[in-house]
Amino acid sequence: MMERMDRSAYTFYRLLWQSLDWLFPPACGGCEGAGTHWCESCQSSTTIIGDDICPKCGHPQTGGDTCQNCASLSPVFSFLRSWAIYNGPLRDAIHRLKYQQDMALGEIFSRPMIQLLEVLEWRVNLVLPVPLSKERYQQRGYNQAGLLARPVALALNIPYQPKALERWRDTVSQVGLSADQRMDNVVGAFKASQGLVKDRSILVIDDVTTTGATINSCAQALLQAGAREVFALTLARAVHPSVQPLQGSQLVM
Repeated sequence: MMERMDRSAYTFYRLLWQSLDWLFPPACGGCEGAGTHWCESCQSSTTIIGDDICPKCGHPQTGGDTCQNCASLSPVFSFLRSWAIYNGPLRDAIHRLKYQQDMALGEIFSRPMIQLLEVLEWRVNLVLPVPLSKERYQQRGYNQAGLLARPVALALNIPYQPKALERWRDTVSQVGLSADQRMDNVVGAFKASQGLVKDRSILVIDDVTTTGATINSCAQALLQAGAREVFALTLARAVHPSVQPLQGSQLVM
C-alpha cells in the first residue's frame, strides 16, 4: 500500500490550509500559544503509543498478548491502532477540533497518522470516517473524523468515501459508559452501502477510541455489506490512568 505515489493532491490540500494561517494566525491546540497549531512543548508532552500493545486492538499493555477485551468479545475488524494517549495537551486539542471549530487541527493531526500508516503498511483501497448522526453533524457543521480521514486518503492516493457508511440510528455519548454499555450502545448503529464497499479493504478513521466498540460496530456493518477486510486508525486512545504505556518514536509533525 505504501509504495511511492503521486501526492500532488495531498500537497495542494496542505497548502490550502497553510494559506489560511496568513488570514487567521494559528494558536496551539494544546496550550493556545500563538504562532502554530501544535507547538513543540505540547508534542513533547504527548505520550506516543509504542510497541507494547494488544496485537488486535492496539491497547497499551505489556507482554504482547491479546487483551482481555478482545479475547472475550472477538472484534471483527482486522486491526485497530492509535497514535497517542488521550490526555494532556492532545486531549485539549481534540476538544478544540471537535467543539470549538478549530478545523485546521484535522490536517495537522493527520500527519502523524499518515506516518504511522507508512510503518504499518496495511493494504487498503478505501478510506472513510466514522460518521456522526445527522443531528450532531447539523449542530457541529462538520465531522472531525472526516477532517482527519480526508488528508489521509489524499496522502495514500486512494478513494475517500464518507457516504459509504452512515449512522443508522442515534446513540448517546460513549463518554462515561462501561465497556459493556459502550458495546450495547452502538449495536446496529451503522449501515454501509454495498455498492461502495463490496470487495474493498477499508480503513476506518476516528479521533478517539476507548474500548473499540464504535469501530467494531462500523466494521460489522461494512463486512455485512460485503467489505473484504476492515482496518481502523484513531488519533488517540483513551486508557485508564494506571496504564503507563511505553513511548514510541516522536513522529515528525
